[in-house]
Amino acid sequence: MWPGTRLPMVSRMPSQSTAPSGVVESMFHRLVSRRARVREVESVGEAFRLVTIEGEDLEDRRWTPGDMIQIGFAGLAGRAYTPLSFEPRTGTATFLGFVHGQGIASNWLASATTGEPLFLVGPRSALDLASVGRPLFFFGDETSFSTAAALRATPEGIQEVAFSFEVESTEASRIALDRIGVTTGVTLTVREPEGRHLDRIENELMRALLAEPRTRCVFTGKAPSIQRLYKAVRRAGISAKQVTNVAYWAPGRKGFSGVQR
Repeated sequence: MWPGTRLPMVSRMPSQSTAPSGVVESMFHRLVSRRARVREVESVGEAFRLVTIEGEDLEDRRWTPGDMIQIGFAGLAGRAYTPLSFEPRTGTATFLGFVHGQGIASNWLASATTGEPLFLVGPRSALDLASVGRPLFFFGDETSFSTAAALRATPEGIQEVAFSFEVESTEASRIALDRIGVTTGVTLTVREPEGRHLDRIENELMRALLAEPRTRCVFTGKAPSIQRLYKAVRRAGISAKQVTNVAYWAPGRKGFSGVQR
């Protein structure tokens, strides 16, 4: 439903198994990416990093809240992040990254340093937050925090937005959300085995829709959780036009495109 993708590559490019990784990376970077560097990295507790990048290639670029950038790592791998702010005049973008597990993106976030060069694609269209009406029910997880904060850059800001996040740690998540200015209308629900916690989130969602049937829904983060909530709202008779799904990851998969469905 939400196909995973990696950064685009040329069809005739040798595979990583037949060409030296340095050659492949050089070809890839020269063809499709922009240059930038890490301007600042701030640890927000142990689990999050607030990263600001800058570069002349980002100057005067068009950005709409919800647009993403895709950062290239070793080989051809890349991961997408939604900036919570973007300043085209100075060519700077800031996003909040979630450090978890031993994946390539988490390892990079944990060790990123000021001045480190980067290659990236974007900003590119992903989720048009500026066009989402209010009231709004925004669901996600730790990978969605930066997207949630990007709502602050929309004309309506975070007024009439109910945020509901499934998380590993309410304490760590609250620290991160406070740091990026998502402080009102937030409900944090700790994950439970077999997704049992989603019962409470689904009930919360149904109450919001019962109180105001016009409520728009944006579901982000973990694909199976999104599928569960989407089926619930459709069973409740909510129009598909009121719902936007943006999967960032799923167990056993990586490199999702992060584009709305």
